[in-house]
Amino acid sequence: MNKADASLLPPEGRVVAGFSGGADSTALCHWLLGVVGRERLLLAHVNHGLRGAESERDEAHVRALAEEWGAELRVNRTDVRALARKEGSGLEECGRRVRYAFFESLCTGEEDVICTAHTADDNVETLLLHLGRGASLQGLCGIPAKRGRVVRPLLAVTREEVEAYCKAHGLAYVTDSSNASLDYARNRVRHQVVPVLKEINPQFSAACQRAMAQLSVDRDYLEGEAEKLLQAARRPFGLDCRTLLRAHPSLQGRALRQYLLEAGCHDLEEKHIALCTPLLGQDGGLSLPGSVQAVSGLGLFFAHVPVAEEGFAIPVTLGETVLPGGRRLVLGKKSGGNGPFRGKIQNLLFKNALDYATIYPTGQIAPPLIARTRRPGDRFAPAGRGLSKPLKQVLREAGVPPWARERVLLLEQAGRLVYCEGIGAAEGFAARQGEVLSVDVF
Repeated sequence: MNKADASLLPPEGRVVAGFSGGADSTALCHWLLGVVGRERLLLAHVNHGLRGAESERDEAHVRALAEEWGAELRVNRTDVRALARKEGSGLEECGRRVRYAFFESLCTGEEDVICTAHTADDNVETLLLHLGRGASLQGLCGIPAKRGRVVRPLLAVTREEVEAYCKAHGLAYVTDSSNASLDYARNRVRHQVVPVLKEINPQFSAACQRAMAQLSVDRDYLEGEAEKLLQAARRPFGLDCRTLLRAHPSLQGRALRQYLLEAGCHDLEEKHIALCTPLLGQDGGLSLPGSVQAVSGLGLFFAHVPVAEEGFAIPVTLGETVLPGGRRLVLGKKSGGNGPFRGKIQNLLFKNALDYATIYPTGQIAPPLIARTRRPGDRFAPAGRGLSKPLKQVLREAGVPPWARERVLLLEQAGRLVYCEGIGAAEGFAARQGEVLSVDVF
C-alpha cells in the first residue's frame, strides 16, 4: 500500500485503530503494526449486535488476529438496535455515534489519534451520495483525511489495492453480509451506480479523486477569506452587518456559518444560513439548532444560547477563566515597549486592556479582580471622558443592543468598576506605556 499516508500519524501518542475484521480495517491495522509498532497501537472493535451469529464471528476473528499479532485489543458490545429505538434515531447514525464515542474514550493522551480504514472507493461513494443530496462545496470535497483527532491514511488506496495487500501478506478477513444488501443507499451506489460510471470512464475513481482534491483547494481558500471577513466584522457584541453585506455572498455565508458554529449552533444546514442572511439587512430574530437564538438590531448580528442565570460575580487572575454560561475570559500580561506597539496602545488596546501597574502595583498585593455582570445602580466612568454615568446610559450611548446588555462583562476591583466589555477601561485604569493587562472575552 504505497499510497497509504503515514504523515497523518503523530510521532508520539497512541494510535486507536477501528478494527471491524473486514479487508479494509485488517489491511490498515496490519500496516499500522509496521509503521507505529504494537506498543503504540490499540485495536478497537465494536460489536453492534445487529447480525447475530455473524457479529459474534467478527468479534472472535478480530480477537484471534490481535492475539496472533501481539497487539492490544479493546472490544465494545452495544445493542445498537435497542439504543436506536430508544433514541429514535436510525441504525447507521446510532452505530456511527457508538463507534466514535468508543474510539474517543480510548484516547487518553493529547497526542492520541483515531485511525479509520476509509479508502478511495469509500470517498467516491461519499461524493456521489452528497451530490445526490444537493451538497455544497464542502460536501463535494468528500471525506477529509484529517478531522480533529480522526485520521484516514488509506484515502488514496483503492479497495482493489487493499485486497491485493491482504493476499500478499496472507491476511484473512471477514465479509459483512450486509454489504451486499441493496437496502442501504451506499450499497446501491457501490453496486449499481459506480459500475455504470466506470463503463463510461474506466478512470472514473481517479477522476473523482482529482476533482475532490481541486475542490478542497478552492474550499480552503474560500474558508480562509471568510475567516478574514469574520474578523473584520467582529464587534464586542456581535457582527457588523454592513461589513458582511459588502462581501460576496459566498464569503458572507461562510463567515456566518463559522460564527454560528462558534456560538454552539451544530447540525447547521444551508437552509439555516439562508434564513440568517436576510437578518443582516433588517431587525428580527429566529431560532437555530442547538437552542441558539440569532438576533439582528442596531446594525449588529448576534447569536447566543440563552442562559437562565441571575448574573454572577467571581474572582479572576491571570490566565483563562471559564465564566458561567460558557464564555471565556483571558487576562494576559503584555509589554508596551518603546517600539511600534507603543504608538498603537490607544488604537488597539484601549478597549481591551488596562494599565498593569495600576491593577497590580509592584510590591503590593492588590485587591483581587472580580468578573461580574451588571447590577442595578452601577455607574461607570469611561477613560478620557472625565465623568461618571449610569452604566445603563453608557451602554445605550455606545449602541450596545438591549438584548446584549445582560451579557456585558465587567471587571471590578475594591468595589470600583475598572473595565467594561465593549467600552474599555475606566478613568485611571487605561493602558499606558509599559506593561498592560490584556482583556479578551470569547
